[in-house]
Formats: sequence, structure tokens, C-alpha cells
Amino acid sequence: MFPHLKGHGQRVNLQLLQEAACRELVQQLESIEGSKVIVLDDAMIGPLDLVTRPKLFADRGIRLLALKPELHLPREVVNVVYLVRPRVALMELLAGHVKAGGRAAAGRQYHILFAPRRSCLCISQLEVSGVLGSFGRIAELAWNYLPLDAGLVSMELPNGFRDVSVDGDTSSLYQAAVGLVQIQRLYGRIPKIYGKGEFAHRVWEHAKQLGRDERTLYNGDKGVIDQMILLDRSIDLISPLATQLTYEGLIDEFYGIRQNKLTLPAENFPSDGSITGGGGSGSRADESQSLLGDSEKKTILLHSGEQLYAELRNKHFNEVTKLLARKAREIHVQMHATSQDKSVQEIKSFVENLLPQLMAQKKATSEHTAIAGLLHEQVNAVRFADDLAAEQEFMVCADIDKPSAYIEDLIACKVELHRVLRLICLQCNAASGFKEKLLNHYKRELVHVYGLEVLLTISNLEKSGLLHLQTESRAYSVLRKTLHLTVDDNVEVEPKDISYVHSFYAPLTGRIVENSIKPLGWQTLKSQINNLPGPTFEDFQAQLVGIGGRHTVTTVSEGSLLNVPRVVLVCFVGGCTFAEIAALRFLSAQEDNNVEFLIATTKVVNKHSFLDSLMSS
Repeated sequence: MFPHLKGHGQRVNLQLLQEAACRELVQQLESIEGSKVIVLDDAMIGPLDLVTRPKLFADRGIRLLALKPELHLPREVVNVVYLVRPRVALMELLAGHVKAGGRAAAGRQYHILFAPRRSCLCISQLEVSGVLGSFGRIAELAWNYLPLDAGLVSMELPNGFRDVSVDGDTSSLYQAAVGLVQIQRLYGRIPKIYGKGEFAHRVWEHAKQLGRDERTLYNGDKGVIDQMILLDRSIDLISPLATQLTYEGLIDEFYGIRQNKLTLPAENFPSDGSITGGGGSGSRADESQSLLGDSEKKTILLHSGEQLYAELRNKHFNEVTKLLARKAREIHVQMHATSQDKSVQEIKSFVENLLPQLMAQKKATSEHTAIAGLLHEQVNAVRFADDLAAEQEFMVCADIDKPSAYIEDLIACKVELHRVLRLICLQCNAASGFKEKLLNHYKRELVHVYGLEVLLTISNLEKSGLLHLQTESRAYSVLRKTLHLTVDDNVEVEPKDISYVHSFYAPLTGRIVENSIKPLGWQTLKSQINNLPGPTFEDFQAQLVGIGGRHTVTTVSEGSLLNVPRVVLVCFVGGCTFAEIAALRFLSAQEDNNVEFLIATTKVVNKHSFLDSLMSS
């Protein structure tokens, strides 16, 4: 159903995860007899598309509806199935639907499928509303990690970091732990575990306990994943705030990639580029677009199944424009090659086989050239260049302990608050915290211009650690030198180092992973990252029966001799960016490393979505 999830020669086939999730949904639906409609919470529309296709529902005569305050249902519908996140606020909508149904709902049964877990609070809310008796089946879909792409799974929780760090809601940590147990159930026991950070440690403690309860994880042989690295978002708050300069990262920052889809006004694309055949990026995207009922928008699929995008996504933007120009020339030459020396049979073969491929390539190249053009306008804007220059000064710790004249000018001009706060938070984290005088100075300036309401947002930023007072430890300043987080002579085209993803800054999380995959890497790294917040931990899952540790080490070395790449699961607790993902893919592509990464994250974030989640009330 989703062949791109297999990857190209990758050892971890994420199609197994997708198929398990789809099977679970089908089993729940088949257990409900009679005609059905599925009512989707907004937060579930995208995740559902990662698990199955609309055809599955069409074949079963099931309609999909969006969850709204007023729900208009055909009289013949016997079952209303709500597919929702476990949020108490949504239960009021469901109760309203049941009460509004009145006589028309006679004989109608309501059901709830919570994803990823049932919620006692939600059920209690239905009971308080007096409608619990109208619900027949109340079950859960254990969709903890959903496959986004080959080598990438996400919990799709945009507020995951905020929930834990600001609101104190740790349910996402437990959910991540359950997801790690699920992954081991599918792909086998993970013998080596390394991690850094308080929330990452709590996830592992939960997962370890759940694993003990499910003893089969420990009784079997080592699985396909050789080791796991758990990284807490709070150990590196610069990377999610930094401007990404990869093609995929820039698309996400300016236009937003939602569950592998990019939606833009159709007017931005040439009309003659609309080719619907050949299984290109149009088919499934158009299917989803029709569900949205918006013909003025064009939706493009962005995942590794789209050959051109897979080639472009992790490149620095300066390299992308050159690659697209070269691709356009190659297609032009092939399509206009002389046919004088060709036989009729050869021409026929060209028309039937090669021409459709070239047309599909031409369409994809046309689309990405249009997207690159839009990005080019954005990155050439003065404000983009000025903001980028300011954040790069912070990253090299230039005048880091003084008020920034650039930030003060932005405040005086009353630019959007989001833009100012991002730069203040970047400066704060590069300085490993502000001195009290400097922090109060910024607060005072913000209140004067933006009003007292800004203090609520500042409070959230302080709780999350994005704004804080300086301690004796200057962790970033030290690590910048010891781990080479900034690289002066960085190469953007055909790079040699992961720092290309931000032009000269290497994500701290990427450097940690890069060092940990070296021989004895974690042991050497531990002393260097001790100043980062939270515990540094390691663990070992040996078999309960047999030799355990020695057996596992032997297996890994045999695999290395056979040139089979190690598989390392990198789990980001609190979200990660496309730039961090690109950095790990770059490391995986280096033959000397002989490693394959499976990346798990709470959510793929960018500098806008990450800060927005913390600014909202």
C-alpha cells in the first residue's frame, strides 16, 4: 500500500508498522455491524492518511466526515464512529451531537476510537454529560509511532514538548515508551541503549518497565536494530530555533509540510505541468485534495517515493537550483533526441516506455522548479538575510552577554512578536542563559512595546527552558569548540560535514549521534556532554536466557565483517527538525560509518511551529 516505506535496501521495513496500524483499524471497523460513517478530529485527518488510503473506506461504503459542532448525517446511517485524540474538550462536541440527534438518532449507535489510547477523563466527561449510554464501542488504536517515510516515524504530537515542559502533562512520555515497546515487538529486542536528558530518561524507564512486563522482548534473539540513542529536546534548544537551509527544511519553514504533503495555490504552478498518470506525485495528492474540496490549491506529495524529491530534499538550497537546472537540460535532450536513425520498433518502444517516464520527470521537475522559485524569493528578502546574520552571530558567541542592537531595533519597529522572541531565545541559549540584568532589560522592552500580555508568553518560555538565567556552566560555548558545532570553512555544495544543513552550524544532536557511532564513542562523549541538562545514561537489554551481552557483541562484530550496516534508532523526545534528519541521513550516506538510522520523533518541527506551540495560551 505504501511501497516507499520499504526504502532502498534498508534493513528496517516500516511498511510492517503501517500494515499493523491499518489492520488494527480494519478489525475495529469490522467489529461494528451495519452502515457507518467515520467522524474525524482535525488532528487525526493527517495521521489517518499515513496509515491507509481513502480507497479502503470507499470499498466498504464508509463516508469520512470532519468533526464540527453541527453534524448532518443521513437517516440510514446506523453507526457513527468517532476517530479522535483523547482530549476532554472534544467530548463536549460528541455529547452535543448525541443530544442534537433526538428522534432522528433512534436506533443509531455511537462509537469512539481513541488514538493512541483510551482516556478515563474523556469517558468521565461523557458520563457527566449524560450521553455515555449512547456509546457502544469505546476502544483505542495503539497508533503511537506512525510511519512518515522510509527510516522516519513520528508520534504526530505538535504540542508534545509544550505538554511536558510547560503544562506538566507527561502522557506523551508514556506514549513514546509504549511506542518503543511496539517497535521492539515488530523488529526485535534492542540490546544497547544510550541517552541524554531528563525526559528521555523517563521515556526509557517507562519502556524498560513495560518491556519487563512483556517478557517476550527479552527471551528472543537480538532484533534488526542494534542500538538506540534517546535524546531530549531540552538538551539542544538552538537547533529547533535555527533557520534550516536544506531544501526540505526551507519548504517546511515557509509553507509547512503536513504528513508528507505540501499545499500551495495552484497559480504558482504551470498549467501544462498537470499530468495525472504514471503514479507520480499527482495521483494520491489529488485524491486528498478532492476530499478537502479545494480546487484552487495544488497538493504535492513529498516523500522518498518521489524520485526527484528524494534526490533534492537533503541538499543545501544553493545546490538544489543547480541540480534542477541540470535535470531540466537532461530531460530536454532526451525528449528532443533525433529519431532519424531509429527504426519504427525503437520509436514505438520509446513512445510506450520511455516517454511516459520522461513526462513524469518533466512534471516533477516543473513542480520543484516552481517551489524553488518561491523559496528563492523568500531567502533573497532583506529580513531573511538580516535575521540569519543575527542568529549566526549568536551561534559564534559574538557579544552574547550584551543587548543585541538588532533585536532592540526590531522591538522598536514593533515587528511580529514571534520573530523577536525567536532571536532572544537563540541568544539566551547560545549564552547558556542570560544574566539577570539582561533578561530584565529584554522583558521591560517587550512589555513597553507589546503590552503586559507578553509576560504570559515569556512565562511559558521560561518554564520550557528557552529563556533562563545564566549558570556557571557555559555548556554551548564549550561544546561549540570541543564538538566543532560551528565550522568556518563549510562547503554547501557536495558537503563533507553535517554543518551544511545550517550553512555553518552543526546541530548538537547530530554531533552527539556522529560521535556516539564511533568505536567507544559514547564512552568518550559522556564526559563532554555532562554539562548539558539532565542525566547521561546507558543501559543494556540482555536475554533472560543464554549468554546475553557477549552473544550480542559477537553478533554485531560478525555483521560488521559481513559489511551489513548497523541499525541505530535515534529517538527525539520533544521533536526534531528536517535539518537534523538531513544531518543523520548525511552520516548514514558516508560509507565509512556503515550505519543505517531509524529516526523516531514526537513531531517534525521548525522554528515557527516549535515556538508557536509554546506561545499559545
